[in-house]
Amino acid sequence: DHPDVYAYNIAVQSAQQIDESNILSATMECFRESIDGLVDQLEIDTAQAYSIVDGKKSPKLNSDVPCRPFVKADAEVYTVALASILAKVRHDDLMMHYHQLYPDYQFDQNLGYQKPDHVELLHKHGPSPIHRMSFKALKGMSMT
Repeated sequence: DHPDVYAYNIAVQSAQQIDESNILSATMECFRESIDGLVDQLEIDTAQAYSIVDGKKSPKLNSDVPCRPFVKADAEVYTVALASILAKVRHDDLMMHYHQLYPDYQFDQNLGYQKPDHVELLHKHGPSPIHRMSFKALKGMSMT
């Protein structure tokens, strides 16, 4: 029984939100926002729903949808693999947008990942408002 239409909901946390909590808490919040958002948007009968998240922990949902953590789910569960692809595309789109705002960091090339050229640019220009100050390479730096 395969549905003809798939719906998705992508949640994003800002660098400041991640710094204020931590990466795991921010990830759990994104899982929660995404799942609960779909339940609300699609008026899902929670008795007929089930969610799987990639990792060791599952978020505390506001809805009654059962949620199961599954390590490496993106390698074994097609819908989780698809969600990972959609999240990666969203991330890359955001980084292209941020490149327009902060071209000195060459987000169009490094996509914000910790690559040697990106770290070098951070040391040259200091962090931008979208950089996570809790990121190891930024410890001790001040915002530009």
